[in-house]
Parts: sequence; structure tokens; C-alpha cells
Amino acid sequence: MNILEWIYPPRCPLCGELVAMNGEKVHKVCYKNLIRVREPLCKHCGKPLMSDEEKIVEFCQDCRRRRQNLDKGFDQGRAVWVYEGQIQKSLMDYKYKGMKSYTDFYGQEAVRAWGNWIRKKDPQVLVPVPIHSRKKRIRGFNQAELLAGSIGKFMDIPVDELLCRKRWTEPQKAVSGRERRHNLTKSIEAVDRAGEYERVMLIDDIYTTGSTMEVCAEILKKKGVKEVYFLTICIGYGNG
Repeated sequence: MNILEWIYPPRCPLCGELVAMNGEKVHKVCYKNLIRVREPLCKHCGKPLMSDEEKIVEFCQDCRRRRQNLDKGFDQGRAVWVYEGQIQKSLMDYKYKGMKSYTDFYGQEAVRAWGNWIRKKDPQVLVPVPIHSRKKRIRGFNQAELLAGSIGKFMDIPVDELLCRKRWTEPQKAVSGRERRHNLTKSIEAVDRAGEYERVMLIDDIYTTGSTMEVCAEILKKKGVKEVYFLTICIGYGNG
């Protein structure tokens, strides 16, 4: 226990309550309640497969709908937990209450779950999904940048901000998938040096519809990147 931990006692990154000063990093009860992403998974996005039909074809419904265009977007993705229960509160506190101290917990768990997969894909850099500069000023940070930095630290992989948001977009939850893609395509751009890389891995906190990852990957590939993978902390069940 160092002096900073006495002044700022550590909190469980899942419930936000204080943890015992005995080296414990997370409450065991909280950790036990998390739903780890496990096989069978969609071969493309890594979403848990729920129906018998999905398990037979090995693709979720979202990726099956987009299957003809999968080569234009990301090549494969994975996530650590299903976005339900305790982890939802954790990520909301992380982003909107500024709980940046949670970062290394997420990073370590991501490496524990998918470190071997990351090594197999062998990305040259980790690329955080961008947020607009205005949103970053309001929030104080981009959670994807922090996550990429943590994962990169544990995996000894550099981070490069190859993407930026050039336009402000309102929350996309209320718009259709086509509109969301259109808005994202207009708002995100890649820097010229992106073409110097062959393999990159996008990093973000949550994968929902996949529109953001698809657009980011398409933009990077237009710059010359050959393979684009992604890793997120959480992913949703089923459609959307």
C-alpha cells in the first residue's frame, strides 16, 4: 500500500465501492457476476451466438445481413464481456464520472481474455476509435485512447491515432442503421500515415450495431491498410 492509496483508497471498478486495503483490486462478488464472452461466437464480430440457426451458420444475424460486404469492413473482432448488468454501470461511471482509474483493470482483462488472439493477428498498432474534440473537452478524455494505451502497455504494442472525428454528430441511437453509417462516414477521416500500416487493431469500449467499426475499417482500408481487427471491452447480444 503506497501513500496515494491511503489518500485515494482504491475502488472496485465494477461497483465503485471501496475495496479492502489488502491488495484486492475488484470485489469477487462483482467479478463473478460478469458474463464473459465465450464460444460459440460469431466468426466475424465475436458476438455470442444465441439461436440454433446462428450456431449452425456460425454468424450472428447482423453479420449475415452484411455478409456480402464483410471484406470491405473489419476482418474480425472480439470483446471481453457481454454488455449486461454490472459492467454497464462500470462503463457508464468510467466515461461519464471520469473513473479513469478503471482503465488498467479493463486493459488487463482484455489481455487475459484475448492476448493470444491479439498476438495471432499481430497488429502493428492499436488505433483508438475517435471522438469529436468537443466531446473530448467536455468529458476530459477519450476512453478508447486510454484503453488502447493500457492494452498496448501490457502487450508491448504502440498506439497511433490514425482516425479523427472532423464533424460533431448527435447521439446515434435514434437513427436507422443506414443513417448512422452515412453520418459516421461524413464525420470520420484517416490521417495520411495510416497507409504505412498493413495490420491494425481498433480499440473501443462497446460494440453494438457494428456501424462505427465498419466505417472506421473501411476508411482505413481506403488509405491502404490491408487488415483491420477490433477489440472492445463489451459487446451486445443478438441484433443491433
